[in-house]
Amino acid sequence: MRLLVAATWVSGAIFGAYILAFFGGTAVNGTAARWNESLPALHDAGAPVATAAIGAHFIAGGILLLLGPIQLMGSVRRAVPGLHRWLGRLYVTCAGFAGLGGLAYVLTTGTLGGTTMNLGFGTYGALMSLAAVLAYTHARAHRYDQHRAWAIRLFALTVGSWLYRIEYGFWFLTMGRLGHTSHFTGWFDAVMVFFFYVPNLAVAELAIRSYRAQSNNGSLANGSLANGSRANGPLAYAAAAVLLATAAFVIVATCSFTADYWWPGIVAGITGAPL
Repeated sequence: MRLLVAATWVSGAIFGAYILAFFGGTAVNGTAARWNESLPALHDAGAPVATAAIGAHFIAGGILLLLGPIQLMGSVRRAVPGLHRWLGRLYVTCAGFAGLGGLAYVLTTGTLGGTTMNLGFGTYGALMSLAAVLAYTHARAHRYDQHRAWAIRLFALTVGSWLYRIEYGFWFLTMGRLGHTSHFTGWFDAVMVFFFYVPNLAVAELAIRSYRAQSNNGSLANGSLANGSRANGPLAYAAAAVLLATAAFVIVATCSFTADYWWPGIVAGITGAPL
């Protein structure tokens, strides 16, 4: 699990830097219309509410990518519980902004890919907002097992926007543009509007059930998804295999996507160079 957490954190940090440098940098420089160079039809000067909503979605999402792995570390929770609580409040607040911002953009403007993409992205925003509320309310009520489960689900959702790019990068690397169109209306695009978060939730449920089994067996004390604890049985081996495969996928896709998209975007945002 540590390998997956490390790979996710590094990849998420690169993607977060790309968001801040390109989307934030162009906005600060008064050239926010360049957002459309990265994602077609994203910026619309005639729709300020939608533009503000998607801007909030991107900024909050960048923060989520950096904070998520910290919040999952049991060592941090045990050593500095106050930091965990305050970062948790910031985390669920940003998740709310990211989820509601994306949902508001879908409802006010709609997406480039039309009805299917609207449904997939709208459901994603609603689920993220719900998970943020439940993670917070369970923590406030001291229901820590339920809080941890919803925090894991929230993390699985919050990495979705990052995974969306990662998965496209991996697909382009291995399959070219098969099933993809410039307006995101191909069959692969239709699959991706759900695939970037539904499998994440399945992996999250596997991890939750595995670590609950460890806790019930007395082998997990103040557990963490990042502390490397193990349980016996098929469920633990299945979880380990899935997590190792996921880590390998993240590493390969990150290298490809950074070279082709994120690094050029960082340079473009800082220097004004074309993508």
